[in-house]
Order: sequence, then C-alpha cells, then structure tokens
Amino acid sequence: MARDFNEDQITAIKWNKGPVLVLGTPGSGKTTVIVERIGTLIDEYKVSPSKILVITFTRAAAESMKERFVMLRGDKKCDVRFGTFHSFFFWILKTAYGYDNSSILSEENKRKMIREIINSLRSDFEAGEDVITSIIHQIELVDCDMIDIENYYSHDLPDSLFREIYTRFRKEKERRGLIDFDDMMSLTYRLLKEREDILERIRYMYPYIMIDEFQDTNLLQFEIVKLLAAPLNNLFVVGDDDQSIYGFRGARPDIMLSFRKYYENTGLITLRTNYRCPKEVTLLSGKLIKNNKKRYDKNLKNASAVPGTVLIQEVYDTNTENLLVVKRIREAMDAGVSADDIAVLYRTNRSPRRLIYKLREYNIPFVARDSVPDIFSDHMVSVIMDYMAFAAGDNSRAKFLSFMNKPLRYIPRNLLSGERVNIHELIKNTKDRDYLQSNLMLLRNQLESISRLTPYAAVNYIRKMVGYDDFIKKYSEERNLDKDEIFDIIDEFQSITKSFDTFQELLGYAENERKLLLQEKKRNEVSDKTKPAVQLMTMHSAKGLEFKEVHIIDCVEGEIPHRRSRSASLLEEERRMFYVAMTRTQDKLYVYAPAKISDKPVRVSRFIKEAVK
Repeated sequence: MARDFNEDQITAIKWNKGPVLVLGTPGSGKTTVIVERIGTLIDEYKVSPSKILVITFTRAAAESMKERFVMLRGDKKCDVRFGTFHSFFFWILKTAYGYDNSSILSEENKRKMIREIINSLRSDFEAGEDVITSIIHQIELVDCDMIDIENYYSHDLPDSLFREIYTRFRKEKERRGLIDFDDMMSLTYRLLKEREDILERIRYMYPYIMIDEFQDTNLLQFEIVKLLAAPLNNLFVVGDDDQSIYGFRGARPDIMLSFRKYYENTGLITLRTNYRCPKEVTLLSGKLIKNNKKRYDKNLKNASAVPGTVLIQEVYDTNTENLLVVKRIREAMDAGVSADDIAVLYRTNRSPRRLIYKLREYNIPFVARDSVPDIFSDHMVSVIMDYMAFAAGDNSRAKFLSFMNKPLRYIPRNLLSGERVNIHELIKNTKDRDYLQSNLMLLRNQLESISRLTPYAAVNYIRKMVGYDDFIKKYSEERNLDKDEIFDIIDEFQSITKSFDTFQELLGYAENERKLLLQEKKRNEVSDKTKPAVQLMTMHSAKGLEFKEVHIIDCVEGEIPHRRSRSASLLEEERRMFYVAMTRTQDKLYVYAPAKISDKPVRVSRFIKEAVK
C-alpha cells in the first residue's frame, strides 16, 4: 500500500475471510478502502479476481469504482465483477430464464400502465405525477419488505383502491411478459430457493462478496445475499446507518444494526476520520445525529483542524432567503469557485421553485437534478387559473369542464355542446330544472365577480366565497390525500399572484414559465458536462456527493422534518437526511430558516436547535 492510511482503514483493507461490517462515516474514504481491499485479496491472499463480486446501489457508482480499481492496478483488464443488485439479479434471470432487455418494463411505461389502471378503476380520480410516484414507491415497499398486500395500508390512497391497483399491475405485467426491478428481486429469490443447483453454481463463482452502501439494503435483497454468501460467509459490507434515508423504497437500517446477530464472530470496523468536512461541520452534524436512538455510536474525528465556514441564518421569508442564496453564489463564483462546486439542497422538490426565478434573473447557470414540478400545471392550481381564464373571456369547453363541478354543482357534461360555452345559454336551456338553473346563475354571478378582481383577490374569492377550499377538504378526505400539502401549493400560488395586476399578465407568465421549465428539463437530460452549473437537488439526491459550498434552504418544521414524519422511526430518518445534507460540504455550509413561507409563519427546524445546542 503506497498511500498513507489510518489504522481503521488498514484493518478494513487487510480483512481476509468471514463476515465484517465496516461503518463508513461521511468523508472517511470508504470507496478507497473497498478498492484497496480488492487489491489486497488478489495480491496478498491470492484470491482470483473472477471470484470477487462487488455490489453497489447505482450504475454510476459501480462504473466509478471499477474505474478506480483499474487505475489502481494499472491494468485495463478487470475480471472482478462490479454491478448493482439489479444488474446482477438480471444476469441470473437471463441465464436461467432467457430474459433480455426487451423484457424490462421502463419507468415511463410503468407510470403509463399505473395511470391506465387508475383510470379504469376510478375515472373521477385525478392522479398527478406525485400520486403516481407515491404509488410506485408503495408497490416497491410491499415487494421489497415481502409484505402481504392484504396487510398493507396505504398512506395516501383508500386501502381497497391501492390493493386493486397493486393486483392489476402485477397481472398486467404478467400478461405482457414484462418485469420491473422489483420482479428481478422476487424472481431471483424464488429461483435460488427452488434451484439448489443454480445457487451452488453462483456460490462457487463468487465466494467473496462486497457490498457498498449497505444501509440502503432492503429485506428481500438481504435474504438473497444471505443465500449467496452461505456457507463461507465471506461478506464484506460497508455502510453508515446514520445515512440510511431510503425508507420509502424499503431500505431497512435495522438490517445493518442487526448484522452481527445474523452472523457470529462478525468483525466491526468504524472508519471514524472525516477527510471531507470542516471541523465545525463534523462537530455540529455529530451533535445532531446523536439524538437518534437506533444507531451505532461513533466517536467521529476530523483530519483537518480548519473550522471552515458554517452560517445558520434565520431570515424574514423565502424571498429574503432566495436573495441571500443567489448573492452568496454570485460572490463565490466571482471569487473563482466553479458553479459545479456549489449545491443548493432541499427536502422536497417544490422548495426551489422561487429560487429558480432568481437564478434566472441573475444569469446564474443551474441544473436541477430532480424534476421541479411546475406549480401552474398542478391540477388544483389549474382549476383556479381556469376560473380566471373563463372570467377573462376564454369560454372554451375545456376551461369550463375544469371547474364547473368544483365545488359540486351537479352540472352534467351532456349539457355542453360545441367547443365554446355560453353560460347565459345554459341558464336559458335549464328552465325546467330549477336547482340546476339556480346553480348556473350563481356560477355566472361568481364569474362576473371574479372578472372584476385582481389575481390575488380572485384566488381568495374562489377559495373562500366560491367554496374551493371546502371542496379540497372533501376531495382529500374521499381520496385519503394530504390536504395540507394541497393547501401549501395553493398558498404558494396565491403568494405568486401578488406580483400581477391582471389575469392576462398572470396567465401569460404561467405559459412562459411552463415553456422555460420544459426547456430546462430537456437541457438537464442532455446536460453539457463541460459547462459548469450550480447543482440543485433534494437531500435524497445529494447522497454520496460532495461540494465546496452547500446551501440548505427551507430548514423549518413541516419541511425538515417533513409533516408526514410523525412516528419515531420516520423522524429518525428525517434527522439522518439532514445529517447527510450537512456533511456534503468540503468548505462552506449555509443553512437557512425563513420565518414565513407563502406568507404563512413557520418555525425553525428542531434539527437546527439540536445541532447548535
């Protein structure tokens, strides 16, 4: 070993046989340790490279690790197998069943299939992209945790509806002869349980197994690993229970916490020296994470005595927050920091919407790693905008259909003929239906009132006087949706409308914003890596990355921890998420807590208080 390694790293690198758990804390050089340990197995313990299997959680991580290993060896030939769980499981299924890439259900087609199933079950259920995403995550959770569907209770859909969607989704995949990533796991598990000959063959091929990011392992993956590793159990797993943040995908930190119960005489090595973060960040993040009860205790150390810059700031509102973020980013770039080395992190992908406007205004290049939802395309917001557009003279059938029964007015679709709607004609045509005519007359009067208001006043009128807020409450209860999240979006939209005097200005701005977001999305998909850009991403997406300067925005109760995280286990995961976000920085860390979001008062996140006390 030509490099200087600390004592903990050397112990891990020189590990030969048997199970060992390596706790790789932030910036502790765990990837280097894995690569060096592979070299030690080959050079010192004379293990054939082809007998070593290295599993990571992303294709990029697998490719990066392989590249580092090849560079270390100075030999382009690499017989060590690097791959993700899914790629390895798919290789097993291809070998056993003859699957090929055409058998894989793409993410786009999966979303389309689920949407079609929902529409066939409930034509009145408007499933936005966030609902589809939630359904996919819940299906993953059921499969990965090996839960009986009858014992699963959905957190944002009626239980009977979710179970029917789940059942039909499985049947439709089978009918089309398709499999997704969850199927790759369940089919591999079933195959290895039923076919001892195949299991023995794979055990013989790979007697040494190494797993990175072990804290993200789900129950089904671990059951397969236990089958493959037995009876030698040469299992070298690296991870950090304090960075387990994928519970919604079935990742179970308790698997890592109980690892030594599964295997007798398991080694435990803690890589406790942080080579990435400034001393102050290690100190504050360490104080924060100690508030979690279910974790391995770690005595963290810092390689550098340099304190770095840590600024935790309470600000008046999100506008003030965004101005500060943009100002500091501009100062850093003017001082020579590459835009690529600056990140803005947040709990949910709604947070950066207003920041994006400011970045554009100041001509700061940026890339959003996660799709930032267009607030003007949100279903509930679109209804309000359609009220405005119709009141302003756009009497299209599509606009009228959008809001005519929100709230419920019992207006039938067959009352409308043609692509234009004349509400006065509708009133004339319903003389023999007093109740319906009365509702239409009230709607006409409401639209006339709306037409005389500013956009901000119109939103308030639609919510309170027309009864849209009451409609949302009832709509949410019937569909088991989080009404507070919907109201947050409506509040944000209403706050935006303050900047406009007329409906035409607002609607024109919304249309332009849709086009810009679409352009940015396309640009991100074919991102030119040679052009530096500030990195915008959720805390989830920041995992495993590092930057010279990190800004964490909207650090308030309800955002981080998220309002849905009410149980002790979910609260601990939220704390781990904040810990991950804090430890992404190599130099400067800025944490912002606005006192108001969308004109509503909010409280500073408890996690900030825990870190600084």
